[in-house]
Amino acid sequence: METLTLTHPFLFRCHRIKSVDSNPIDGIDELLLNTKKLSTYCNRLVTQSFLYPNRYDPEKYMGDGFELFVEALIKLSPIDNRIGISKYEPITSDDTGVDGIGIGIDLKPATVQIKYRSDNSGLLGSNQDHLGNFVTSSVLRYKVDPETTTNMLIVTTAKGLYPFTSEEMFQNKVRCIGYKELRELVDNNLLFWESFRNLVQTSKKHNT
Repeated sequence: METLTLTHPFLFRCHRIKSVDSNPIDGIDELLLNTKKLSTYCNRLVTQSFLYPNRYDPEKYMGDGFELFVEALIKLSPIDNRIGISKYEPITSDDTGVDGIGIGIDLKPATVQIKYRSDNSGLLGSNQDHLGNFVTSSVLRYKVDPETTTNMLIVTTAKGLYPFTSEEMFQNKVRCIGYKELRELVDNNLLFWESFRNLVQTSKKHNT
């Protein structure tokens, strides 16, 4: 049986942090230390992102850290139809608007776009948030069924999508998991956070 691992490069690119006892620890370990809520993870991610801004752009740092979280969430939820994606793998090169691919609940190709936003009450729009290429790339490049209503997923720390974007631009074919839904999935879900921590350690060992 194939070992479940995380493959997003943020796992090995995040900053090393001086812990309370002055021993350096990996940034991902600090992000997950006693973490029980999404807000804790995100707040720590923001703090870390400004430590070395010349080395790692803070906006990209926050986005990459959230992409690692989403990878863990999807891989640890293979039969949760609120997510509905298995065999997920991140895409971290050739940015065409798709951040990850997998298999949807109908056993056909599925795609994911991930958007980190500091404003949890804001909505995502097609133009200002560069969502326009998601559907086109999903269908043409990754062979997602253009008639699907389940296999294109946006995961974001924003509130969700503007109704015009969801209903008119995407014709209700793109699902969105926003900040409130993410909190319902992971806040005080100790099993998830412990599984996330274990998956990080397994992934580190697998790649050394």
